[in-house]
Amino acid sequence: MIVTYPMLIVEDPVEGGYTISVPDLPGCVTCCQRWEDILVMIADAKQAWITAAIRAGIRIPEPTDINNVEVCKNV
Repeated sequence: MIVTYPMLIVEDPVEGGYTISVPDLPGCVTCCQRWEDILVMIADAKQAWITAAIRAGIRIPEPTDINNVEVCKNV
């Protein structure tokens, strides 16, 4: 079963690269230098987070409905 979680992408204008997090999964955060690497990096981070949660007996939250997500861009 594939579950899609909204993610937050923040660009670092000073050092470059991106920080990506999944707000529904507290502490699920990763970084990368290239935009093209975001999906692979966050997929790895989500898999690691969910695996650790299952092993620790932590409830895995349902994803936020995409219709309830605000999209914004800082200029």
